[in-house]
Amino acid sequence: MKTVQFNLLYSVVVALALVFFFAACEEEGVVEQEKPKEEETEREKFFVDIRITKLPDRTTFRLGEEPDFSGMEVVELYTDGSKKSITDFEVSCSEILLKKGTVKATVTARNKNKTFNITFEGDLAETGLPVLYITTENNAVINSKENYVNATMTIKEKGKEPLKLSTRIRGRGNATWTYPKKPYRLKLDEKSPLLGMNEHKDWVLLANYCDKSLLRTGISLKLSELMGFAWTPDSRFVEVVLNEEYMGNYQLVEQIRRDKKRVNIPKKGYLFERDNYYQQEPRYFVSSRGYGFSFKNPDPEEDLTDEQWCYLRDYMNEFEAVLASDHWNNHETGYPKYIDTRSFALWFIYQNILANIDTNVYMTKDDMGSSKIVMGPVWDFEWSIGIGWYDGPRPRPANYYVWNRDFYFDTLLKDPAFKK
Repeated sequence: MKTVQFNLLYSVVVALALVFFFAACEEEGVVEQEKPKEEETEREKFFVDIRITKLPDRTTFRLGEEPDFSGMEVVELYTDGSKKSITDFEVSCSEILLKKGTVKATVTARNKNKTFNITFEGDLAETGLPVLYITTENNAVINSKENYVNATMTIKEKGKEPLKLSTRIRGRGNATWTYPKKPYRLKLDEKSPLLGMNEHKDWVLLANYCDKSLLRTGISLKLSELMGFAWTPDSRFVEVVLNEEYMGNYQLVEQIRRDKKRVNIPKKGYLFERDNYYQQEPRYFVSSRGYGFSFKNPDPEEDLTDEQWCYLRDYMNEFEAVLASDHWNNHETGYPKYIDTRSFALWFIYQNILANIDTNVYMTKDDMGSSKIVMGPVWDFEWSIGIGWYDGPRPRPANYYVWNRDFYFDTLLKDPAFKK
């Protein structure tokens, strides 16, 4: 009997132990199965990328216009497929936006990038200045100062109908032609009064590259006008778009040429220049003092005769010989016989006011008769009003380059009559 009871009790204990054991195992099994599911859920919600869900309100802009990316929408993407709107993102463009075409803009957020296209049209953003749109034939590159390229030019001025013209264009300048921003020469097919200036075929686009204020040429020309030079080139500030690329701010200026409304001298009169680049010109001479002079009128390639060339050379040499003589300041036989002293004095004062260190000098002489040499018109001002190099301190305004360079003034200033 005791044996039976013991066996029964033993069986109950074993059964209960097994029940508790399997229950515990089952409970532990559930925990082990649920835990990976919770980890997997968390893993699926990790951030993976960004996406542009709405492009900006505008993706097309004008040349030179600062792109406005307002209206753009960007979201974050997660592993479970969920999205979250974000506002903390940056948008940048891949290049300088000065040429017509399509470029990439990049959205950056949380170290992720996405790109989209933005387009720039050929029209320039409004600056308040007239715009010259110049298109060369077959988009030819302007890489020569000698050879013209055929082109069309449209001038757009606020409040006026666009003016369309046929023209030719080439490079110009000496040192200025070597700079990144190039100056140009325009020759219209027909005379035109550009932007209210006197009509003509020949015009210049000055780049003013050295002058970051872009004001020195304009100030200098205005001073020339106020001081009463015989003629001062007129000018207008413009924006230039060349072959659908914005080139920057330029100054459209009347070209120095013989004309009734420009340098008003007879057809056979002389317009000549002294500078350091005379050897690049088709016809020139070197005076007894060593100054190089080149011809602008008569046209050195078409109209200038050998007789005219010899006459002006001999005249300048005779003038220089008189300056070196004992009677150099005699009113009848000295230098006053050869030059217009008022224009020389005016030119000297003008250049010193501007502290202009450029070597360019234009002069005129009416014809082969008894006329005198007249200084002017004035030109080249990028190296004026404090720009340029100076050989030592300049404690007084009169001590600039014009004062002590040799170009005749070293002698003329010794004459009290000239200084008055």
